[in-house]
Amino acid sequence: MKSYFSTNRVLAWTIASVAVVTIFFACKKEVTTDTAPNNQPDNNTIAAAQHEAEVSTMYGGLFETVAEVAVTQGLFTARKAGVNNALADAVSTSCPVAELLDATNPDQWPKKVLIDFGESCLDRYGVHRSGKLNVTFSGPLFGPASIITVEPENYTLDARPIEGSFKISGVSYSPTAGIQYTTEVINGKVTLNDSVVVNYTSKRTIKQTAGFDQVTPLLNPSDDVYAVEGNAGISYEKGPVTGVTATFTTQEPLVKVYDCGHFVKGKLKVEFDKVTGVIDYGNGKCTDPVTITVGDKTKEIQL
Repeated sequence: MKSYFSTNRVLAWTIASVAVVTIFFACKKEVTTDTAPNNQPDNNTIAAAQHEAEVSTMYGGLFETVAEVAVTQGLFTARKAGVNNALADAVSTSCPVAELLDATNPDQWPKKVLIDFGESCLDRYGVHRSGKLNVTFSGPLFGPASIITVEPENYTLDARPIEGSFKISGVSYSPTAGIQYTTEVINGKVTLNDSVVVNYTSKRTIKQTAGFDQVTPLLNPSDDVYAVEGNAGISYEKGPVTGVTATFTTQEPLVKVYDCGHFVKGKLKVEFDKVTGVIDYGNGKCTDPVTITVGDKTKEIQL
């Protein structure tokens, strides 16, 4: 069963608000670093934070794509494949193309879906995606024991290749706990440019903390609030320092609200090449400055 889906619809707004909380940093940060040689370790730590921002954004968007497919292919909460969820009424015609590879036995799991972005597919964030994603659902997206695995195939974002395995598990919703899920990146690899190639791993949990809706939890995201906890690591095949892993650990839960494109509160600890830093996302408002402190230096990060 083939279908087209677009991220410009009601479900996409909701999933986007959930999916973006898997991102440790907002994309496209601009930072200034000192050039003096004695500041190089500090500068390397700031650069590692910059690269984690870009890479985690790339993998984080995969949850939104998977949730879209789950709706269009009837793999959301129903046992049987086929569009039988009212949310699918919001689907509009666009790229990419999603094809359920075996719809002959709707009672049989796992189910495989091929998502084809073609040579260039512009998403709602202004990013050009190409290539394919091979998605395996062990059960419905909201099944308590389901595991969804995403395997990229010649997949790129703005011509930057992305490799590895992206795993989603434990997706659930309840009127008292909201939406929750866990994501994991295994053997991730991203070529950011000719001089920076990043190996990436992460594991984190995302929990809704406010805005629960007992009637239509996926259609009313404007008051939703989410918290992220977990860790990530990057090392360089090419980059400022090879042979050393930068680690990112939640120090205080990172808070995401619907109407802000980045975290508004929380702290993330960064450790790289014997240098430690802390990213502070502010006090709860979208206008709060975001800072990174390394040693005796504090720099503001422009989001």
